[in-house]
Amino acid sequence: MNSKTDNLPVTTWAILGMLTFGARSGYDLSKMVEQSIGHFFSPAKSQIYSELRRLVSLGFADVEHINQTVRPNKRLYTITPEGRRRLREWLETSEVEPDSMRSPFLLKMFFGALISREVLISQVKQAHEQAQLELKVLEDIETEISGNPEYFYPNLVLRFGLAHNRASVTWTEQVLLDLEQDESIQQEVGQ
Repeated sequence: MNSKTDNLPVTTWAILGMLTFGARSGYDLSKMVEQSIGHFFSPAKSQIYSELRRLVSLGFADVEHINQTVRPNKRLYTITPEGRRRLREWLETSEVEPDSMRSPFLLKMFFGALISREVLISQVKQAHEQAQLELKVLEDIETEISGNPEYFYPNLVLRFGLAHNRASVTWTEQVLLDLEQDESIQQEVGQ
C-alpha cells in the first residue's frame, strides 16, 4: 500500500467493499449496511457519508450527481478499478485480529450479585427476546439469499450470526433456569 492509505480505518474498507455490490447512493448504502454487515459491524450513518467522500478523494470511488425533479438530487457512488485493486490488497494483507465484544448487558450480568434478582431476571428475559428477534431477522435473510451465488461469502458470515444468536437464545434460557432455581447464590454473594 502507501503511506496515504496504510492507516485507513476498517470502516473505509467496509464501505468500499459494499460498493462492490453495485452503484449506491449514500442513503441506499446505509440501508444496505444496516441489513447486511450492520449485524456485526455497524458504522454510524454520518461515518458512511464521510467515508464515501474520502473514497472519492483517494480515487477509490467515483461519484455521479443525479438531478431529480420529484425527489432531492442524489449522488451515486461506484467503486473504481483502483479502489477494487486496493480493497483486494487490503483484504489479502491485513492481519486477522481477534474479535472484540462490547456488551453492557454482560457487564451487568458479571456484577449480577449487586442488583435485585427481579431486575436481573427481567434483563435476561429482554436479552433472550432480543436474541430471538435477531435470529428471526437472520433466518429471513437466509431464506432470501439462499442459493444465490452472488451471496455465497455473505452467507458464510450469515451462518456465524445464526450460530451466535442460537447460542445466545440457548444461553439466556439456561441462565433464566439457573437464576430461577437457585435463589441462595445471590443471597450469599451480593446481599
